[in-house]
Formats: sequence, structure tokens, C-alpha cells
Amino acid sequence: MKLALVDAHHHFQDLRHRYPWLDVDAPEGLEGDLRAIRRDYLAPDYARDFAGVDLVASVHVENGWDRADPLGETVWLEAQADATGRPDAIVAFADLAAPDIDDRLAAQAARGRVRGIRQILNWHSDPRLRVAARPDLMADRVWRAGFGRLAPHALSFDLQVYWPQMDMALDLARTFPETQIVLDHFGMPIDRSPEGVAAWHAALLRLAAAPNVAVKLSGFGLGHPAWTGADTIPLLLRALDAFGPDRTMVGTNLPVDSLFRPPAQTFLAIDATVRGLTDAERHMVLQGTATRIYRL
Repeated sequence: MKLALVDAHHHFQDLRHRYPWLDVDAPEGLEGDLRAIRRDYLAPDYARDFAGVDLVASVHVENGWDRADPLGETVWLEAQADATGRPDAIVAFADLAAPDIDDRLAAQAARGRVRGIRQILNWHSDPRLRVAARPDLMADRVWRAGFGRLAPHALSFDLQVYWPQMDMALDLARTFPETQIVLDHFGMPIDRSPEGVAAWHAALLRLAAAPNVAVKLSGFGLGHPAWTGADTIPLLLRALDAFGPDRTMVGTNLPVDSLFRPPAQTFLAIDATVRGLTDAERHMVLQGTATRIYRL
């Protein structure tokens, strides 16, 4: 049977616009050497990467566009969608600590395809693996007030953290039960030692106790660029077991994950992860959960 899925996590980029993380002089981060993706990546490129796979719908997640103009990325993406049919939905950027956050969220929510917000919160003692400005944004009073404005605008939140931050995320989820949270990249288990995996899994199980949190199986190569099916599929299955099919979705993280493995290998891993499910459960993971949460 041909694999058919909603890609709940991908990116487009046109380097006529500015993406600071892709600048040639940007410091190397979690993704490593970016030269192979320091290029335009648009709907035709994306369609080629999906050769042999049925793309039902796609969700574009903010791609580090110039932070001075986050609405600019949304306007540009909507023009791409009008011209090509992709993406079907958008997770935009907003700094939830901004003093005018309600106006910023209203402007994003007014665009027809915007379904949620992502503000990357990854914090690590290694500066190369660090994205957020501080480790405790989720506990900050001003930031949390901004987070509290998501639900009134019918916006979800894509949560990108490492496992030591998941208990803080659990408190956030319980404080704002009306806000849908989607854990990106299955919680980013970048430490694949037995101890690291055990700590990630325990934190994941605690976070999964919040019913308003879902998980996205994506970003397989982030922090583990030499990933294989043998070392990654068991972790995907743990995440799936923790959240269940009705709170699990899949994503390719293209073009970023093409740095690590060809897209075909990502599709093989996704297919292998859902192989043991019932037809209904398989459909939920591959299409249903993302369709419901991102209102496709």
C-alpha cells in the first residue's frame, strides 16, 4: 500500500528573504553544516522529495525568518499556497513575551491558514545546542501571560524543548488546559546513551499525562545525524506508546532532515513505526491527528 500522510512539519525558504540561521557567517548549531540546504526550497522541490509518497496535506512550521518581520513569512507563505496549493496550514512565529503580543497574535490569526505559533525554547549547557535566550521562559510571568493569549485566538503552540525542560512544559500545559500543545521532534532525544534515553522517556511519559499535549514524530536526525531505523524506530514507538495514536502525528522536517538522510529513509522509518497498528490507528497517526489539531 502506498504511504499516504499529512506532513505536519516542513519548511519552505526563498533566500531572497533573510533567514539569520542560514547566513553563511551564522554559528554552527544543532543541525551542523548547513551548506547543503543553504538554497531555495519551494513547492516543486518539496514535491520531488515526496516522489512515491501520497502527500495529503502539509503544515509549514516557521523557519527562522527575520524576527523583525514575523508576519512577513506568513504573507509570503500564503502567496506560495495560493500559487501552488502548499502549504495547507501554517505554524507561525511570535515572541510571546512581546509587549504587543495580543496584536501580533491577532494579526497572525487573521491570516487564513495560520493554525498555531512556534517559539523555539531549546536550552542546553552547550551553546551549540542552545536556541532560547534563557532556560526558564516557560516560567516567566510575562511570557506565560502571552501564552495565555493563544487560546482566545484559537492558536495552538508547537513546543520544541529537550527532556530536562519537559516538567516545566507539563506545568504550562496544566495551567493552560484550553491550549493545544504539540511536542515537536518527539522531544529531541539527542543523548542516545542508555541513561539519556531513559531520562527522555521518563520525562516524555510525565508530559503525556497532560491531555492537551500531542507529539510529532519528526526531526529524526536532529542531534543524531547518523540515525538509522534500528536506533530511531524504537524511540518513535516509545513516543507513540506514550501519547497514543490519537495524539501522535508525523512530519518530515524537510529540507532540514535531508542534511542527515535522504527523504526516502524518513518515509521508510515512518512506515515501519505504524506497521503494527490497526488500520484506524495507522490512519490516525499518518493523517487524522494532524488533520484534527491543525484543522485541515
